[in-house]
Amino acid sequence: MRRILGQALLLMLFSVTLMAATDSQTFYLATPVRAGKVQLPRGICEVTWSPASGSRVQLTIKTEDEKTFTVPVRMAEGKQDRTGVVTSVVNGVTYLDELDTRNVRFIFQNSKENPK
Repeated sequence: MRRILGQALLLMLFSVTLMAATDSQTFYLATPVRAGKVQLPRGICEVTWSPASGSRVQLTIKTEDEKTFTVPVRMAEGKQDRTGVVTSVVNGVTYLDELDTRNVRFIFQNSKENPK
């Protein structure tokens, strides 16, 4: 009886969490990357965001080591051909340029300074 009650309680808590959750997507970063002013480690990241009325949104990125970062991005809604990350390397630094989900593309504003 206790076991069934415990399982029922867990199921209720899980369903409440799903109802309260914002949109989310899991991504794998093959290398450490710079996202805006934040340095993200290599590994699996859980990215969440709240629906926005404009093109600006705050992404909350939770890394495997349980650290959480908030990064401002530009959001472009619409069906995407693929999901994943787009990066670029400038002067040996890898930058996160985009995160693509099925229905939205997040574009990072990175300052990629070139030495003179």
